[in-house]
Amino acid sequence: RQHLEENPDFILPTSRRSQVLVWLEEDNKRDFSISRASTSWGIPVPGDDSQVIYVWFDALLGYLSSLLGPEDPATLDTVLQRGWPADVHVIGKDIMRFHAIYWPAMLMSAGLPLPKHICTHGFLTKDGLKMGKSLGNVVEPIPLVNDFGSDAVRFFFSSCLSFGLDGDFSYETFIKRVNSSLANELGNLVHRILTLLRKNLADPASPLDLVDDGAVFDDHPVRTAAEKAPEAVAACYEQTDIPKAVATALEIATVANVRMNEVEPWAKLKKNTSDEEKSLALRELLVMAEGVRICAVLLSPVTPGLSAKILAEFGLGQGQLSWKDTAWRWDVIPGSVGPKPTPVFQRIDLEAWQGK
Repeated sequence: RQHLEENPDFILPTSRRSQVLVWLEEDNKRDFSISRASTSWGIPVPGDDSQVIYVWFDALLGYLSSLLGPEDPATLDTVLQRGWPADVHVIGKDIMRFHAIYWPAMLMSAGLPLPKHICTHGFLTKDGLKMGKSLGNVVEPIPLVNDFGSDAVRFFFSSCLSFGLDGDFSYETFIKRVNSSLANELGNLVHRILTLLRKNLADPASPLDLVDDGAVFDDHPVRTAAEKAPEAVAACYEQTDIPKAVATALEIATVANVRMNEVEPWAKLKKNTSDEEKSLALRELLVMAEGVRICAVLLSPVTPGLSAKILAEFGLGQGQLSWKDTAWRWDVIPGSVGPKPTPVFQRIDLEAWQGK
C-alpha cells in the first residue's frame, strides 16, 4: 500500500489503482501463503511432502529465472546483473491481483526492486465477439503482418484501441484507421511536400535561406506544434499511453495539412506568380518538411518502417535515432530536391477485405 501511495503511476492505467487498493484493504489482515495442501500436483515443499508450492508463486518466479543463462548461477545477484528490474511489466487485466499484489510482495520480501510500472491491458474481440477456435474468428498475427505490413499492425493494435480497456478488431475498422492516419494524413502530406519541392526547388535549402529575418517563423503553427509535441509525447510513452502518444505526434501532421490548405503553395508556384510568392511557398514547404521529420521520429517506436521511409525520402539516411532528433532544426533537407518521390505508405483496398 505504501508503495502504491508513493508511486501513483505504479499501476497503469491509473484507473485500475483503486481496485488494487480495495484488494489490499480486504487482504491486509491475512498472510500470503506460498504453499498449498489441497493438491498433489506441483513442486513439493522441501521437508514437507504434504505441501506443494503455490502455482502462482512458482509461475511468478519465472520472470526472474528466465533472465538466467544455462551456465548462470541461480542467485538473486545474478538476476540483478541480467536486467532486473523491468521498466514496464505488461499483463492482462484478469491476472492483475497476482501481479499487482503477490508479485510485488514476493520481490519486496526477497529484497529485490520492483518494476517501474505494471501495465494492464484489456481483452481483444473480433467483430464484437470473443475470439475462439469454435467460432473460427481468431485473428492470427503473422498472416495479418504478411497481408498489411508490420507498421499497419503495430499502429492499429498499439494506438487505435483505448489504453488499458477492451478493444475490438474488424478488417473494416482496421483498414479505415490505417488509411486515414498513415496513408492520408501523414503519407499524402509527405508526398505533397516533396512533389512540390522537387519540382520547384533548384538546390537543397533551409527555410532561413529564403528570408531576411528568421523571426517570421517564431509563431509558425507547424513549428509551434512540432516544438510542443516531444515533451507531451515522451510523457505519454513513459506512462505507456501509446494511443495518446501517437495522436499527439500526428497532431503535427494535422497542423501541417491545415497550413498546406491555407497557404496553397501549388498556386503560388505557378509560372505567372511573383518571385516573392514562390519564395513564400518554398519556405512554407520546408517548414512543413521539418515538422514532418519530427513527427516521423516521434512515431518511430510504433511505426519504425514508415518513419525510416519518410526520413529516407528526406535524404536523412538510416542512422540510429535518438530522442535528441525530435528537436527543431534549421538544417537543409537533402531530399527536397531530386526525382519524383515514392509514396511512403500505400492505401489499403477496403473492398477486398469486406465481409472477412
